Amino acid sequence: MAEVEPNNSHQNKEISNNKKKHLPKYAQFLLTGIAGAAIGAGLTFGIMEVKELKSPFYQVEKVYEQLQGSYYKKVSPQTLRQGAINGMLNSLNDPFSEGLSGANQEQVNNILEGSSFGGVGIQMAVRNNKVVVDSIVADSPASKSTIKPGDEIVAVNNKKVSAAQFSKVAPLVRGKIGTKVTLKLRRANSTFNVTLKRAKISQSSLTKRTEGNATIITITQFDVNTAKDLKSALKSIDTKKYPKLIIDLQDNPGGAMDAALKSASYFLPNNKIIMQYQDRKQKEVIRSDKKLSGGFHTNLKPIILINANTASASEIFTAALVQNHRAVSVGQTSYGKGTVQEVGQTQDSEYKYTIAKWLTPDGTWINQKGLKPTYPVPESSLAKLPQFQSMSILKKSMTGVDVATLQQYLTALGYMPKHVTGVFDDETKNAVIEFQKAHGLTADGIVNGQVQAQLYLAVAQKLQDDNPALKKAMSLNLKDMED
Repeated sequence: MAEVEPNNSHQNKEISNNKKKHLPKYAQFLLTGIAGAAIGAGLTFGIMEVKELKSPFYQVEKVYEQLQGSYYKKVSPQTLRQGAINGMLNSLNDPFSEGLSGANQEQVNNILEGSSFGGVGIQMAVRNNKVVVDSIVADSPASKSTIKPGDEIVAVNNKKVSAAQFSKVAPLVRGKIGTKVTLKLRRANSTFNVTLKRAKISQSSLTKRTEGNATIITITQFDVNTAKDLKSALKSIDTKKYPKLIIDLQDNPGGAMDAALKSASYFLPNNKIIMQYQDRKQKEVIRSDKKLSGGFHTNLKPIILINANTASASEIFTAALVQNHRAVSVGQTSYGKGTVQEVGQTQDSEYKYTIAKWLTPDGTWINQKGLKPTYPVPESSLAKLPQFQSMSILKKSMTGVDVATLQQYLTALGYMPKHVTGVFDDETKNAVIEFQKAHGLTADGIVNGQVQAQLYLAVAQKLQDDNPALKKAMSLNLKDMED
């Protein structure tokens, strides 16, 4: 059900220890693991019945017994069993077939069950160097209060907040379900306090906003709630005021295949091919129908934004609409993940392995090739900035690759002219001090992990404003969408 990258595998789990969900064969799940700016290969996961696995191999059992009885120190049966499973998976020489643990399993649960937290139901953003309420979650504590989109958040529980420390605001608002939090807000020229009791908030993978004559829907991944949230978002569009629809799938690593299929079906007439699924026995064609769409259909033809990190389930969605002439795409060639993985489970472990490949409506296998955009647009130079190699302190007189990286960030953010020497000189120190002042950090000219994190955040925020694909989409005439 998910996609994963060679080094950053994020998997999804449809199986729990106490229940099984029986779904159509095509209801597989996909998720691509992409951490930070690193690109990984997507993984596609499906669902299988939980089976108790007992090794039929005498040789394996013999080694197991010998290690249990004679290894020089005690080793747990679980460790040996997991080692045997990992060994079988590794023998496939397939980067998408591996054991699942830790963060990977958590990511699986988030995709299949939806992630949630204790909060008040507001989505925040930075506007004009202020932290503001961007939108309000329906049926949340905030929706039942006097809070409105556009309200500036001045403080949380008497602690002042700022755009420079935006990443620290959400943790202040969130907390244990049932506890209270007080927001100090500013609207126009007046300030007021609102005290809310935190409740369970389902975190949506979808956000909606308007710009010019367009509604822009950003989908960060396809999870179990995405199709439902997309339907609600589409129903709420004022098509007379906002006739253009842009769906942003840039950096969307994939997610639940079933969500991608349902989402695509909203835009397609019945009986159109969404995708093809091919295992070693047969090929199955998945078509749009009322069962998938729930009877909902929109005539809107979206402009889909894609890039090199758009993978798997998001590629299925894009290919389904573009190849059926119900959308155009803008950006860069997508990642190219065309295989399907299935999640298996033993008594004390989970794993995934490749079971099939998926093809686009016209039968193309995009694996390692990706989808070419209808309108190619180069990515922003900001997206090409390297990451720091370590979080070590950087200060005057130091040299090295990380100093050069620092200078690239400061140049891109406008704190110094192009000056990439790899030497932490006075010009670099002065630029660091100016950056620190602008973002409420200690202005000492020394770069630590906190400064690095703020540099990453500043670039991410600037990328939102410097989005070549979005600018191209905004410039397209609606006639460009006609058949």
